[in-house]
Formats: sequence, structure tokens, C-alpha cells
Amino acid sequence: MINYNKICVFDLETDGSDPRFCSPVQLAAVMIDPVSLDVIKNSEFNIRFKPEVMEKDENYQYTTDILDFHAKVRGCSKDDIYKEWQTYPKQEQSWKMFTSYLDQYHTRTSKKSQFSAPIAAGYNINRFDLPIIHRLSEKFGNVNKEGRSDIFFPRDVVDIMNIIFYWFENNNDLKNYTLDSLRDYLGLSKEGAHDALKDVKDSAQILIRFLRLHRNLSKKIKFQDAFNNV
Repeated sequence: MINYNKICVFDLETDGSDPRFCSPVQLAAVMIDPVSLDVIKNSEFNIRFKPEVMEKDENYQYTTDILDFHAKVRGCSKDDIYKEWQTYPKQEQSWKMFTSYLDQYHTRTSKKSQFSAPIAAGYNINRFDLPIIHRLSEKFGNVNKEGRSDIFFPRDVVDIMNIIFYWFENNNDLKNYTLDSLRDYLGLSKEGAHDALKDVKDSAQILIRFLRLHRNLSKKIKFQDAFNNV
């Protein structure tokens, strides 16, 4: 059964490490054409979010090292990060921009539904990014009759970390399953890493390579009636 739903590779940068409570500060995405397996031209999306705790208290003080992490990534001071976050758009505004972006990439322009929506994809999204997406979907009313997020195709999720596990679970080639380790192994630059847009661009290229490999191999393997010969 050929897939015609576009694939949305997305990534969140957040103000914490626990997906049950943290807020996004950046969300980036690109779309993959499911037929050609190319990134769709001009499909890049990149938006900032004011952390929810700052919406409630403009002078909220973080007690974790999250500001240190972002400062190290960006090559600036913690104060620079903090002041920048204060200027970001409110969460609801940025969220609406993201859902409007997804609406542009349904498989049909009329009678849109959850089943015509893009497929969610990314690196380690099952554990981290998607729980945040589901939480924000509930907060802003983007849920189906079952109370689950309705902004993505409901059946399939492509977590690239799982794909990497399938291919490397029986060797020691990878130091670990982080995206940075995978970049080192594949020869992708880490310059600018942990910026959501850089991460989704790299993740999309990795996913495209593996999907093309799978398609090529599937033509050479006979799956039908495979168990009849056991």
C-alpha cells in the first residue's frame, strides 16, 4: 500500500528535559514528499515560543542548568538566552502558526481530516517531542474524539532512532544512539547542532537515505508467502 501522506520531520528545543512539564522554545520542521523522497521546496518552518513559566511570571528564575546548556550551544551568556526568551511570541500564537503550517501539507485541499494530515517524523520523538505535542494539542483544543492530538496522521509515526536501532543493534559501530553520535558516524557536520532547524534538516536527510535504501531492498526480497517455505 503506497503512502501518499507527506512526512513532517520536526524537532523541539525546550526549557527543560522532562517532556511532561517543559515548554518548547523553538519548533522547526521540513516536509518530505512521500513519492520522490525529497525535501519539499520552501517547506522549512521555524518558530520560537515564550516558555509557559515566563508567560505566568515574566521574571521566573530557572533552578536547573538549562540556560547553561542553551548558552553553550549558542555561544553566548545565560543572560542573553534568558532575555531572548522573554521576547518570544506567546505559546498560543506560535502553536497556531505551526498547526496552520501543517494544514498546508495535507494530501487533499478539501475535506481535510486527521487521515490526510502529515505523518510525524523526527529523532527520538516518541520519548520526547510527541508527548509535548500531545500536551499542547490538549491545551489548545487540537484533539480528536478520543482526546488525542489530531494534527498528525493518527496511525504512523517515524522515529528515526528506532530505524537506527534496527540496523545497528547487533554491532558496536555506534558509540550510542544520540543524533550527535550518528552525525559523527555518518560524516555529518555538528556545527550548529541543537538548533531545531539544523537538527530537522539533518534528520530529514538521514531518513530519506534509509527510506530509499528500504525501497531498494524491498524490490529484491520476496515477502509474500515467505513462511510457506519454512
